[in-house]
Amino acid sequence: MDILIIDDDAVDRMSATRTLKASMLQIKNIDQTASASEGIALAKQHQYDMILLDYQLPPSNGIEVLRELRSNSDFATAIVMLSHSNDEELALSCIEAGAQDFIMKSEMTAARLKRAILISKERYQLERKIIDSHKQLKALAEKDSLTGLSNRYFFDEALKDAIPKAARDNTTLALLFLDLDKFKNINDTLGHKAGDDFLKEVARRLEKPVREGDKLCRLGGDEFAILVHDFSHPDQIRFLVKRILESLSEPAALGDQKIDISVSIGVATYPECGQTPVELMQSADIAMYRAKASGRNQVQYYSKDFHNHIENRVRLEIDLKQCLEKNQFVLFYQPQINSQTLKLEGVEALIRWQHPELGLIAPDDFISVAEEAGLINDIGRWVLESACQQFSQWMHLGMAQNLALSISVNLSAKQLTDFGLTDHLQNFMARYNIPAHQLELELTESCVVNSSSALDMLKALSELGIQLALDDFGTGYSSISHLNQYPFKVLKIDQSFIQPVKSLSDANLLKAIIAFAHSLNYETVAEGIETELQRDICIQLGVSRLQGFLFSEPLPAHELEKNWLTN
Repeated sequence: MDILIIDDDAVDRMSATRTLKASMLQIKNIDQTASASEGIALAKQHQYDMILLDYQLPPSNGIEVLRELRSNSDFATAIVMLSHSNDEELALSCIEAGAQDFIMKSEMTAARLKRAILISKERYQLERKIIDSHKQLKALAEKDSLTGLSNRYFFDEALKDAIPKAARDNTTLALLFLDLDKFKNINDTLGHKAGDDFLKEVARRLEKPVREGDKLCRLGGDEFAILVHDFSHPDQIRFLVKRILESLSEPAALGDQKIDISVSIGVATYPECGQTPVELMQSADIAMYRAKASGRNQVQYYSKDFHNHIENRVRLEIDLKQCLEKNQFVLFYQPQINSQTLKLEGVEALIRWQHPELGLIAPDDFISVAEEAGLINDIGRWVLESACQQFSQWMHLGMAQNLALSISVNLSAKQLTDFGLTDHLQNFMARYNIPAHQLELELTESCVVNSSSALDMLKALSELGIQLALDDFGTGYSSISHLNQYPFKVLKIDQSFIQPVKSLSDANLLKAIIAFAHSLNYETVAEGIETELQRDICIQLGVSRLQGFLFSEPLPAHELEKNWLTN
């Protein structure tokens, strides 16, 4: 047995040595020191079986030495505290600080010391077993069972500790959030076993580019995080991202299948992007969201402007859910002019959101939010009914004297999947006595091309007698090849082909589009007419209807009545 005595009193050290030798214990070596610092150094250099530690060790005391030794989790020596005092509170303090026993020097007989040493060793061995079990449980609690990486619990604790340390040391941190793109497709098509194998392969590859000391974790599902400590230059993060993307560039082999790995990465740094764990995680999450929104399989770095954009979008979604209940939507109407008579031939109904704090919001700023939030069908039905109701009032009051006058309403791609749409339209037309041929529904090319059920829905709408118009014609990718499949009667020429026209010689592309439409017997509407020259060229090229600010901006119903329907 190897024993170390740390005591500043030479007489007490000699007494402790004699008592040890008289204890009949199998003692191999007894080292002594009068210095606390030397005692700590010896204890860390050698594996002693027991340390006898004096409480009084000027300029400090034995408890400070005890705490210093116990601060090392790998320290494996039992400690008995010695003192001339019989203070019970002192004895308790020593035990609480990590001593296995406390002996008064006046009571230190060979039998007492032998018993204390043997009991202390047993206590210490039990303590080590508990500590080892705790470490094993802690390791299990911090490990992801599927991939073997650290898990969300470990990540949260690591980030919570890392930020105060970085603040003290005046160093930087980087947080990378990684989300696999379209991972759900693997589970849905190949099964969850293949999905698990895919995640394990991704985890294995992510371990390679990560530096030793940085933390790679699986947060759950198909989400991973990397916490990068103390980088000296932003290029280090850029190079890390490059290595990550390179490590995932080769497809993963799942049985006979080769599956491409696509990942969206968001990066945020401390202290620039957040001062707390929550702020830093939000910033990395926002950057990752931006990577997905920008096309996936790429990296985006957090920016304050984009954060504000996301916050505003979230606020809009929350407010949007209450719009219909609070009657905050309004319709504006823009005239469509007959190119031959230059008289009103139709109106297009355009939704606006009268927000109580933000004022009048244009549809471009909230329709995409409504689609993502699953609100577009309810909003779309409100627009259809409100437009039909208003048009019926104009006809009933004798304001719409021209029986050919039509009203146009826009549909989104999501509405083409609303199987109740035709029934609702029939009810609206019957309730408000709207002839089907005077109701026109507008859809963009992207709506038609991206919707697998679009053709059946459009045929059903056409069979009701409703006019169908293809909006923003010429801006899509499949116009000519798909046009014959769909029952459109009207082509609305996008303003991007109108506004650049400064003379007839500038209008070759516009001329070709109009000629194409006429060859297939489509009625044409030119959008975005802002000058008399544009009006005249469109008339000369045979456009049927004209629409734009030259004639009128979109107007509330009462202003349209005053300016166009009562003349």
